[in-house]
Amino acid sequence: MSGIAGIVRPNGAVDPDTVIGMTEGLELRGTDQSGTATRERCGIGHQLSITTPEAQYEESPEKTDQYLLTADARIDNREELRTQLNISTSSIVTDTDLILAAYDRWGKDCPEQLVGAFAFAIWDSDKKQLFCARDHIGIRPFYYASTDEAFAFASEMGVLVDHEFASDRLDELAVGYFLLGFINVPDRRLYKEIRSLPPAHCAVVNDEGIEIRQYWSLDGPEIELSSHEAYLKEFRNRFQEAVRARLRTPEDVQVGSLLSGGLDSSSISCVANSMVDRPLPTFSLIFNDIPGSDESEYINAVHDHLDFNSHFVRGDKYSPFEHVDKMLDRLDAPFISNTLYLEWELNRAAMNEGVQVLLDGYGGDQVISRGLARFPQLAITGQPLKLVREMRKHADRYNSTLQWQLYRRVLTPLEPGPVRHLRRQLFGSADPVRQRSDVINSEFLDQIALRSYARELESRRQRTTRADQQRILGSGSQATGLEIGSMSAATFGIEPRFPFFDRRVMEFCFRTPGHLKLRDGWRRWLLRNALSDTLPPKIRDRTTKGDLSVAYYETLRSEDSDQLRDLFTADQFPPYLDQERVQSEFDKFMDGDESNVLANVWRPALLCRWFELTDRYD
Repeated sequence: MSGIAGIVRPNGAVDPDTVIGMTEGLELRGTDQSGTATRERCGIGHQLSITTPEAQYEESPEKTDQYLLTADARIDNREELRTQLNISTSSIVTDTDLILAAYDRWGKDCPEQLVGAFAFAIWDSDKKQLFCARDHIGIRPFYYASTDEAFAFASEMGVLVDHEFASDRLDELAVGYFLLGFINVPDRRLYKEIRSLPPAHCAVVNDEGIEIRQYWSLDGPEIELSSHEAYLKEFRNRFQEAVRARLRTPEDVQVGSLLSGGLDSSSISCVANSMVDRPLPTFSLIFNDIPGSDESEYINAVHDHLDFNSHFVRGDKYSPFEHVDKMLDRLDAPFISNTLYLEWELNRAAMNEGVQVLLDGYGGDQVISRGLARFPQLAITGQPLKLVREMRKHADRYNSTLQWQLYRRVLTPLEPGPVRHLRRQLFGSADPVRQRSDVINSEFLDQIALRSYARELESRRQRTTRADQQRILGSGSQATGLEIGSMSAATFGIEPRFPFFDRRVMEFCFRTPGHLKLRDGWRRWLLRNALSDTLPPKIRDRTTKGDLSVAYYETLRSEDSDQLRDLFTADQFPPYLDQERVQSEFDKFMDGDESNVLANVWRPALLCRWFELTDRYD
């Protein structure tokens, strides 16, 4: 993980001091090396964090006679690229060398050939243009602001605001999306003049303006292999390679892993531990005083299975608002995640143990797929007997009933739009805004036509497993969470890495037949069986998930209530919220109602506090 920044001015020279200032503003993202370069009407900067063996040989930024390059990148298909590009194996080749060689060979099509996590910008002196690209899922951030005078980009939004490439005016529609909890808006952020380059997109900036295009998407026919074991073997090979690629660090950089006791983090930790020379450091949340959120039973099962260097964070000793001022200042905006305070403490613990790279199980649910869309798929393809058998097994494994499965997993996804609309009207739930939030100011809601936009963004479970995975992974909705996680981790000098978001793993899982995603009643059958010899049985056969909400609600109510009450009774209040409604919902929460806390209490509280911290009432 590094920091990148730059400016292109169509009609004037770039001030080197401005580029230096932008780059210095990204120091937390890379403290090993820093540099800037200007050429013609372009200036770029780079804060380097040396977390791959070759990174120590990189320039910050890279310069050739034709190109300037700044890159926040880890390229995983290095040997494949060296072969394709005829690069000798006898010399040291950095990831930035590979990016430049790929651009030199394939031009604007080069991102299609890259596997890894990256955000980069190349100034091409011959073409007088800037070429930018972001990885397939949005692991590395890339923000930009564009006016007639300049195109500016950076790894963090605050750099663009601080150096006046964008004002701090809010995008009111984005505020509405935030209050409703929508994250599947890949380019929009709270600042009106700042955009995020969507995942799997690249951009060309020249005298004609900005051209943005998508270079990758989940696509392709189902993979046909000879047997179930062949699918399991192929997945196992790809997943192991994804973990191995993320263990690629210099000898003096320590890798650790988050371990929650769930299927995803346990899979990563167990596979990674088998690939390193000494017990892998793991970092786990425990809640001794809040049993409803405690996963020690499952974490200990992993520890009993293999020898780890285990570290524990007492999640019950922290509350959501404890460090909220620091988090809001660091992120430059309110954030949707209500468990960021726990990620904050895990990153701090990793830093204190000298860990710089942290493996993370985020993405497992989305990439492997729980496979629940197989139920409507069996219905519409005329396989009622198989549907009933699968539903009965699933109901038995997950402590449910056949009737509930039929309603929730089959009838609801297959419900025609007009019928769904009529049902919602009859039960008073036709308003897509009020379904999600009761506290948005009615005038603001009407002013920006939020109901119409909310209806467009509603995400319904699809009728096939392929369509449902495209809905989840193809909207760019993962990018928002990855951006927040990246900045949180960078605060503590940590680079997060996500094996499940490896492009090769994603493509294989997407193209795997639906009957291997949910089989014999097991959700995520592919992962459970591919790693059956690697995981402890207690984890492999687990059907429950950890519930951090118990600790969140309890500590928010017991530790943060005074601060929340002060925020909600203040003389000044964000114009986007109905203050009386917020106060009413807060009182209900304090009396024990936890039905819609995130929308009616949490996000309003973050917005109120952010307004105070940034003097938006003045």
